Amino acid sequence: MTVYLSSGAFRVRTVAGVIAEAQRLGVTHIELSSGLAHDPQLAENVTAGMRAGLTFLIHNYFPAPLEPRVLNLTASGDDDLAWSLDHCRRALDLSLHVGGAFYSLHSGYAANIKAALLGRPDAQAAALKDTHVDREQAYQLMIRSVRETADYAAQHGLSLLLENNVISPVYLEKVPVNPLLMTDADEIVRFMAEVDRPNVGFLIDVGHARVSAAALGFDPFAFMERVAPFTRALHISDNNTREDQNLPFTKDSWFFPLLKDFVGVPKVIEAYELDDDTIHRQVDLLRAI
Repeated sequence: MTVYLSSGAFRVRTVAGVIAEAQRLGVTHIELSSGLAHDPQLAENVTAGMRAGLTFLIHNYFPAPLEPRVLNLTASGDDDLAWSLDHCRRALDLSLHVGGAFYSLHSGYAANIKAALLGRPDAQAAALKDTHVDREQAYQLMIRSVRETADYAAQHGLSLLLENNVISPVYLEKVPVNPLLMTDADEIVRFMAEVDRPNVGFLIDVGHARVSAAALGFDPFAFMERVAPFTRALHISDNNTREDQNLPFTKDSWFFPLLKDFVGVPKVIEAYELDDDTIHRQVDLLRAI
């Protein structure tokens, strides 16, 4: 079993800092993800990390642009969609450079969200309270965008993985319509039947699954069973079921007994801002499965 640690698990926010911390802790597999600062020396830093023996995956909003933008494969504005597609190509190029088998990113959403609202679900809900949401239009745009991006990935022998979005009870208490795609198994199964690209799969975030289950009223265990055929990687963290908190997990976490069914799937620990001892305990828990 291959176990990665998200860059969000560290208490630094630069690529060079994450690499230095990983080396100090003896962590060899890192997912470079959202939250890291723009890095003008990205190529040099990543190459240095590879020479030091680190293995990387590239996820979502990485590499970060100089000016904040919104990554959304269902963006309604032509410029926003063009930027998102271009970001995916850059991320795929970087994935090829680091030897990763895939690039993963969040599924799209059927609303325009400003960069300042990213990571702030309460503020997003308030901003979208009176916004018209056309989920089917966004879904069809996502099909087209994913096909285009997957074809680019296939040219380089790479896969494209989509992460299930998270919709929280807190969010739905403020916005009656779910604007986020791929939060339930029905839509994921439909998407995989229609996208028609063999190099497309899903990175399933178990924390997202649990919160979405509480919001939408489905069984998270049944969700995991239905999406298992399409699951090529996992994000691992825990939460209180009300919000996606990216907390450390334990053997008592709801999903832990299910992990034995995904032994051959790469797993990324996505608990945030951990101390040294917790990092080692989290890695050891997964490796012991």
